[in-house]
Amino acid sequence: MRLAHRVSLNGQELDELDNRIIIKGIEEAAGKETISAVSYGGRDGQRITNHRRDTLEVTVKFGLNIRRDALQERSNVFETVNKWASKGGWLKVNYKAGRRIYVICAQAPGAGDQWKRTNEYSITFRAYGVPYWQQEAESALRLQNISSLTNRAIGVDGSADTVMNVEFKNTSGSTADTFSITVNGKTFAFTNLGLANGETLVIDHTEEGILRIRIKSTGGSYRSAYNKRTAESADELLISPGTVYVSMSSQRAGTLTVSHAGRYI
Repeated sequence: MRLAHRVSLNGQELDELDNRIIIKGIEEAAGKETISAVSYGGRDGQRITNHRRDTLEVTVKFGLNIRRDALQERSNVFETVNKWASKGGWLKVNYKAGRRIYVICAQAPGAGDQWKRTNEYSITFRAYGVPYWQQEAESALRLQNISSLTNRAIGVDGSADTVMNVEFKNTSGSTADTFSITVNGKTFAFTNLGLANGETLVIDHTEEGILRIRIKSTGGSYRSAYNKRTAESADELLISPGTVYVSMSSQRAGTLTVSHAGRYI
């Protein structure tokens, strides 16, 4: 059956679990925002001191096209749906091509009276770490055999701020101990890296948006490089939709890759 709404979790379509599952709707809530402000001393109005998005919810509604007296069958399919939803992960819907959102199952559906064939059930998924829809395929720029870069313009997709990921593979034949990258005035600088020839400095993020700074060895294993970042470095390489400018400096030449997944409100 071809449905108007389709939804998948970690690549598994909900309606493909059982052809008697009917997706009845997908509801996207407004993002939950937190805004803090303080009053101006001598005039009307307030100054915003903090503005962040905390969570974003997506609710999937479904029914079961199973005769009401087949209670065991209805219960089995219902449990299959709950198992599908319970682990959370990357959620995609058919009307947002190339977009996805990383969620947990915040509210599983209640079974109610399984005798009622027309029951409509709801699963609430919630995004915490990155409460935005994101590009499924990152936009990337790759430059080979360079040790410096000055104000290279890069287009940033989306409608909300996102983060820059960086990889620098040392191809010089010698060890690189210093590396820095600047994006729109925000800098990550490193000293005493010990980045051997063929190794890669990797600055990326988990599905929940947590920053990772690691060195990938030639054998594919990782070691932390957090303690190589200078105290003066920025906390994060945040970038806004539009055009940003990237500069880089390294003790040795190598291959630089910068990438991002655009985020959408």
